[in-house]
Amino acid sequence: MVKSDETVTITDTTKLLGDVASLYQNQKFSDITLLVDEKKLYAHKVILAVRSKYFESLFYEDSQNTNQTEMAITGVTFDALSSLLKYIYTGTITIPSDVDSSLQILGLAHQYSFTDLQTTITKKLKPLLNLKNICAVLNTANFYDLEELLQSCHSFMDLNASEVVASDCFTDLSQKSMIKLLERSTFFAPEIEIFKNVAKWCKINNDVDDLVIQCVRLSWMTVEDIVSTVWRSKIFDCEKLLEAIAEIIGFKEKSSNARGFYVVDENVATLQRNGQMISGGGTYNLLSGPGSIEYDYHASHHINGRDALVVKLGKPSYFNHIKMRFWDTDLRNYSYYIAVSLDGKTWRKVIDYSHISCYSHQVLFFEQQLAQYIKIEGTHNSVNAWFHLLLFETYLKTTVPKFSNGIICPDKNVATPKVARVISG
Repeated sequence: MVKSDETVTITDTTKLLGDVASLYQNQKFSDITLLVDEKKLYAHKVILAVRSKYFESLFYEDSQNTNQTEMAITGVTFDALSSLLKYIYTGTITIPSDVDSSLQILGLAHQYSFTDLQTTITKKLKPLLNLKNICAVLNTANFYDLEELLQSCHSFMDLNASEVVASDCFTDLSQKSMIKLLERSTFFAPEIEIFKNVAKWCKINNDVDDLVIQCVRLSWMTVEDIVSTVWRSKIFDCEKLLEAIAEIIGFKEKSSNARGFYVVDENVATLQRNGQMISGGGTYNLLSGPGSIEYDYHASHHINGRDALVVKLGKPSYFNHIKMRFWDTDLRNYSYYIAVSLDGKTWRKVIDYSHISCYSHQVLFFEQQLAQYIKIEGTHNSVNAWFHLLLFETYLKTTVPKFSNGIICPDKNVATPKVARVISG
């Protein structure tokens, strides 16, 4: 039994929320009518203002709108604004299954400062990205400066660059979207294909100050591309083309960076990704993956010969991790080095174990590289003069181990049968 001097707290938020929700589209108590496509949406200034800083400023800080009872809303569909109003009054919203409608509501959520709703719609859009809608979504992300959605669009376009460039919607990109996309060195497609489709974009759209066409990296084409296609288009002046040719043939240092394929935690040295062995013996099985290791079918080269094992990736790619496996049915050890190249002519070493005894599995990390050619050259075999390789994989990893003087600092036990062996005793 409650004593007369005790206080009692009654909580009835469900009833309160229901009463507020009942005001949605309630004409009786409405003090502002929103007009969209000649249709009316009845609302209440105080509720809109409490829920949105945009409406607070509109109705209570702008004296022209304080006593206004009708307001025309443009640039949005009736259904989209109606859905947003329902969210304002009830806290619930049904996001349409089609991307265009979702983008409409996303734009409103951004305009009216509904951050949580904006985040929810962004997450919904990510798995829906495809070649048909990617350009529209990217334009929206750029227009409203939605960084999370922008990153998702760019990642999708990086993985499908050639298809994006050739798609019908490519010319629908805004100038801002196009510039940001082409400035990415991870957006890789043959530069001549990028030029052809950017040229189409320029014919359809207004390239103010030539900002888009200047994003084309002429020096990463071939001289034949410049002469047969770019020069004939009359888009660039002859001096610009001569400078590009000078960079292509090596007379001048390149003024732009190369583009490369960027994918995380996926092996880019595979037959499925058009990787191939272009030097060495018995190489056909090397890029088939760990499930296809056969000791009778290994890649090899003579250590005292001129050839090394050379892998050509399907396209220039970013990577910082290589996994290999040597012939390991006995106690032999090998020494080797690995060098990488963009053009197959100029090489730089990333691993140099030419004077270190190595056995079986090799798990290698180094600074991120952009290359299309990878050379593995054996310098020593403790049994004979041949270098044998059973497995080769190449990755880009976001998490890399710590190094000390070029040596990996292990964070787990490395004295296991897979990566170590007893050599005495």
